[in-house]
Amino acid sequence: MKSYYIDYLNAKLHYQIGGKESAPILVLLHGGFGSIDDFVTLMPVLAQQFRLIAIDTRGHGRSTLGDVALTYTQAADDVRYILQQLNITKFSLFGFSDGGTIAYHLGLAESAIEKIITVGAHWHRDNLREVRPMFEMLNVAFVNENMPEQLEKYLTQNPQADLEKWVNTLKAMWLDETESGYPNERIAQIKTPILAVRGEADFLLSLADIVALQQYLPDVHLMNVPFAAHEVAKEQPKLLLEAIQTFFQ
Repeated sequence: MKSYYIDYLNAKLHYQIGGKESAPILVLLHGGFGSIDDFVTLMPVLAQQFRLIAIDTRGHGRSTLGDVALTYTQAADDVRYILQQLNITKFSLFGFSDGGTIAYHLGLAESAIEKIITVGAHWHRDNLREVRPMFEMLNVAFVNENMPEQLEKYLTQNPQADLEKWVNTLKAMWLDETESGYPNERIAQIKTPILAVRGEADFLLSLADIVALQQYLPDVHLMNVPFAAHEVAKEQPKLLLEAIQTFFQ
């Protein structure tokens, strides 16, 4: 994977390209408090089947935050801008957690998306019922105590690291119940085939919430991965890769 940067809305956005040059394009969108490294266990295998474009979300990894608010719609706009600059008009999306929510937003407006894979991704404000108290209490001390690996990578990778601003930015995005937040019922507008995945012990996305997708997307493929929690790619990479391969066959 080779790194590139692009300037957009006063931010320097980092992305990587690799894999088979002539293969279908798969865009990788990581989770909150994460980076492209969220996919490190999967990329060697995915690179054999796809042309990969992995993007560090604004303010994450090696991408700077800029001077606009980070929302799911803004993150989707950033992805759209990068792909436009690369003259890419046909692609699939693989989003983990926040990256999946971003993928849903892109699916609302982009007819050129071939397939969408999401893992542990919120899609409706009602998904916050049980996790809202945790999001509301989120602070620097919580990240220091519970997310040391993500914190170390952020402080090492980000050229404008600001931990307090980073935490507050994500907290605001997660609690955003306006149209720039979750797709909510609008998700029914997505016409692209979707594979929605969660780990059976995911504490952020309940089984009931992912099954409720079928009310709006009757043809969605659902996968509840055994022996996994939120980070399915790290906990059960083989099961996830097999599902992805089947989804694209």
